[in-house]
Amino acid sequence: MTGDLAAILREDLKLPANGLTPDASLDNAGFDSLAIVELSVLLNDRYGIAIDEAEIKNASTLHQLDLLIQRKRDER
Repeated sequence: MTGDLAAILREDLKLPANGLTPDASLDNAGFDSLAIVELSVLLNDRYGIAIDEAEIKNASTLHQLDLLIQRKRDER
């Protein structure tokens, strides 16, 4: 998991650091529906990366979420 994503999850979304491991599911990392929406908006506003809530929900682990973000960043 990149440092950027870890920092966003800890600092912006206030998810508990002990649950932020690459193999953690979104549920185990502390995501709820509001956190998913907030992450989508934040990625768009801060990085210009358009990832909708359904794409985030489909990530099975934080590592998969990180790969999705990297792929979307590369597509820009």
